[in-house]
Order: sequence, then C-alpha cells, then structure tokens
Amino acid sequence: MKISRINLISRLGRIHITIEVYEELSKCRYLIKPLVDEIQQGNIGLSESCDYSHLQKKYPRLGAGELSVIASAKGKIAFIEDRDAETAAREEELKVYNIPDVLLAGKTKGRLDKIEISQIVRELREKDGYLFKKEIEKELIR
Repeated sequence: MKISRINLISRLGRIHITIEVYEELSKCRYLIKPLVDEIQQGNIGLSESCDYSHLQKKYPRLGAGELSVIASAKGKIAFIEDRDAETAAREEELKVYNIPDVLLAGKTKGRLDKIEISQIVRELREKDGYLFKKEIEKELIR
C-alpha cells in the first residue's frame, strides 16, 4: 500500500504477519516506521510461517510473502492485496480479505467513517493506481 495506512488492518483487531511479509514490508521506506510502530503497540504480531515449498511450483508467480501467508492461514482470515495471490488463496480454500473487504469491515464495525473511507479510496486511486469496482466503491462511500 503506497498510502502508508498499515494501521487500517490492525484497527479491526490484532493481526499476525509472517516473517516473510515483514521482510517485504520493511524494504519499503514509507512503511517501515508505521509497521514497527504497530508491532511495538502490540497491534501486529510476527509469526513463523508454515512450510510453503509445496506451493512454490503450483504458484510460481507468487513471492515468499504471499506464499507464506497462504501456507500459514489455514483456519484464519488472510489479508492479501495481490490479485494473483488472492486467487491462489481462494483455490487453497482460505477465507481472504482484500482492500475493499477491510474497508467494508471497518465501516460495518464503526471503526472507519464515510469521510475517512472516501479519503482512502481517493488516495488508493491516485497514489497506488488501485481501481475499485463501481458497485463496491458506491457501497463504501454511501
């Protein structure tokens, strides 16, 4: 997420990320400080990933972060923003949240208001090139 709003996910409750995801996120200079802050505040926990070697041949286009989440998320909700990884996770019968799902959950739980969601949608579109389906965007900002 180029908009540096990593705290959006943890506002829904404590989350865990794999070491591989941490390593990927920590390479982004605009994400490392918010990520470390969330870890220090106890909102994000680091978890060892399950072995994902069996998934590497099946999904060769996915990176270590995505594969580690897919291998480790059995019985949990996986947050995945990469569409190929999201498809693979669904093929592996995981419950997956993507960016619109997180925003809708935040709205439903009263942790994100309409104004904040509108700002996030605009930032994602402008800074990340993220495109929402029209019906989902309408649902988010109404």
